[in-house]
Amino acid sequence: MFKKSLWLIFLAAQLSFAQNIQSLIDKSLEQNYTIQGLEKAIKTADENIKLSTKWQNPTLTFGVNDVQSGDISRRDLEPMQAQYIGVSQVVPLSSRLDIQEQIAKKDRAITALVLEDKKLQLKSKIIELGYSIVVLEKKKALFKTYLHNIEQLKALTTALYENDQTLQTESLNVEVLYHKTLLNIERLDNIIANLYLKLEEITQQKVEHLEVALETTQKHLNIDYLSHPKIKIQELKIKRFLDQEALEYEKKIPDVKLNMAYFQRDDKYEDYFNFSLGIPLAIYGSENIKALQAKSKSYEERSKLEDLKTNFQTNIAQIQNELDMSIRALEILQQSIIPTKQKMQEAVEVYNSLQKIKPQAVIQNLNELISFEFEVLDEQKNYYNNLAQAIYYGYAWSNQ
Repeated sequence: MFKKSLWLIFLAAQLSFAQNIQSLIDKSLEQNYTIQGLEKAIKTADENIKLSTKWQNPTLTFGVNDVQSGDISRRDLEPMQAQYIGVSQVVPLSSRLDIQEQIAKKDRAITALVLEDKKLQLKSKIIELGYSIVVLEKKKALFKTYLHNIEQLKALTTALYENDQTLQTESLNVEVLYHKTLLNIERLDNIIANLYLKLEEITQQKVEHLEVALETTQKHLNIDYLSHPKIKIQELKIKRFLDQEALEYEKKIPDVKLNMAYFQRDDKYEDYFNFSLGIPLAIYGSENIKALQAKSKSYEERSKLEDLKTNFQTNIAQIQNELDMSIRALEILQQSIIPTKQKMQEAVEVYNSLQKIKPQAVIQNLNELISFEFEVLDEQKNYYNNLAQAIYYGYAWSNQ
């Protein structure tokens, strides 16, 4: 009867899983504030690409020279007195703007990859929380069955004690176990409630109930981690610093400043134009220093990339080991230990009916059977926690 009840619970969950969890993920990707913020940041990066190739705005100048202190209104006293209007424009001679555009494009690509990384994190976390909630809710249901058995055992030991057939300590131990189980149920309620709140926080939507199929199958994590957003981000950072190095060297070729002004004088004198060219002199070597700094940063980021690759390899291997261990443990529990315990339960029930065994032994064996069901749920939780991590690293998960 107990096994049949569990099977009905699992079957009900299977029927409703596919739509619930995927719709939760889909809505979260649309509504999550972090995701929305990064999508807007990408649009900002698009504008920065446009700005990176723009010339500096020209400067328009108005002026009056040789103003006489005695009479500022006299503008016909000598030839240099004039009113003028001028325009200045910085003209780039190097490939600096092209390199700036490449840097801006890499910044945009990095932002887009950060968005993809956040989506993977969000998807992984929703799956982890979803499975954790369902496992703990099933665990709570088992605790209630366990509590019911303890209530029966409690009544039995009390009756035996009143008839001088057992010690009072046995009855008191059952009483302690009863209240400990009540406390465990309360703790589970609190944990489940907090997990629902966490799920609502990251999805920005109300989640009242989740039903997830606890289907554990062997997984082979053939993950192409080199295409993971974090790896790609690190590769782009290296290229960006190399671009920054090239940009600093390009700055040694100065942008020239072209100036032109028209001077208007008194009618006794002809008007005239002034032209000038300003050329910054790269004589202090600051560009070389900044270029070396950028090159040094590229080496630093390259080291971080190798560390990240090693970290990914190690974590994926550890996750694979954990998944394999969970599958082996579940096979032993579900195919060997629990069926054996069920046969023992049938046997003790027969002996009890023949009055060859104490009634409390029947209940105690049933509680041991439930304790192994607890282990199944704990192992399933471990399995899905690791599966959620694998999904973040690039394992292609889908509702099945």
